[in-house]
Amino acid sequence: MKNLIPLLLLGILTVIGCQSEPKNTTSNDVTIASASVPAAAPTPAPAPVAPAPEQEVMEKSPIIDEAPAVPADLTPTNKSVKDMETKANPTAEKIIKPKKVKEIITEKKEDLEAKMAAEKEKLAVEAARIEAEKKKKAEAIVDEFKEIGAKKTKTVKNTVEEKIEEVKEIEEVVVFSHQAFDGLLRKHVSSTGKVDYTGFKKDKAKLDAYLKELEGQAVESSWSKDKQLAYWINAYNAYTIDLITRNYPLKSITDLDGGKPWDKKFIKLNGKTLSLNNIENDIIRPTFKDARIHFAVNCAAKSCPPLMNKAWTESNLQSELEKRTQTFINNTNYNTISTGAAKISKIFEWYAVDFGDLNDYLAKYSKTTVNGSTKISYHEYDWSLNN
Repeated sequence: MKNLIPLLLLGILTVIGCQSEPKNTTSNDVTIASASVPAAAPTPAPAPVAPAPEQEVMEKSPIIDEAPAVPADLTPTNKSVKDMETKANPTAEKIIKPKKVKEIITEKKEDLEAKMAAEKEKLAVEAARIEAEKKKKAEAIVDEFKEIGAKKTKTVKNTVEEKIEEVKEIEEVVVFSHQAFDGLLRKHVSSTGKVDYTGFKKDKAKLDAYLKELEGQAVESSWSKDKQLAYWINAYNAYTIDLITRNYPLKSITDLDGGKPWDKKFIKLNGKTLSLNNIENDIIRPTFKDARIHFAVNCAAKSCPPLMNKAWTESNLQSELEKRTQTFINNTNYNTISTGAAKISKIFEWYAVDFGDLNDYLAKYSKTTVNGSTKISYHEYDWSLNN
């Protein structure tokens, strides 16, 4: 009994100390307290000691005979310690929870990014659609303006053309031209120079109107040489046609005026009354000094160089003079040329002074070689009408 007293006192003190701890004691304190409780083990018996007077009193006391009650169950204290250990050392479930939150955040982030990408794609599609509509509208506007522009251009072009025609009509009235005569020649003269005098007779009013224009237009000193020469060649040919038409039908121009119609003065030009010979021999030949004019003026005879089926103008004069000279010289109906001999038109004999060295002149235009030793002779002239 005496040996158990110290052990009981130690147990009582331990219980009292555990019960007196505050309820909010941390798990670490509890752990330390729990660790400090010694394991139950038998205490070696002390050596026999002589009892003291006080000890005898205690042995006689009934209180000493009864030991205080030790709590029968220390489980609550152990349970509290376990709870504290749980709080200090989280379970696997509490360790996994932050990982799950991270996964959820990652999933939410990926989902949000996917939604944002989808929205961006939708916005891009919508922007492309809007851009396409804008482009389509812009193209439609451009096409509309082009159409309007084309219509306006066409309208302006038509207006300009109309104005040009009006100006031409005014020019025909106000400004002198050979356009009227050009139309008659194209209508009644073939490409080979055959003349339809019957047709000219039907259009006599138009021919007379052109002759009036000639009479009303004096040759101006400001005109170029080509323009003046074109005027005189057209005048000569137009008055020759007029002479034949007024007396048609007839077989030859030589049937008129005693065989000398070229000397008759019936032409009123440039303030004078002139004959055909006046125009050719007194104006054209001495003024312009160009032998090629003999292939331009026409005397209404078959042997005469063919009448051109259009009017002479300032712009076509030089090219046509050259062309018609070469064509006439190489035309076998008028000239037969070989290396040793050349039988040519009487025109070259009548106007020899204009041609100079005839062999040289022929050599310039002839397709057949002509030189100084080529013998020259002339065809008889056919005065039959060139119709």
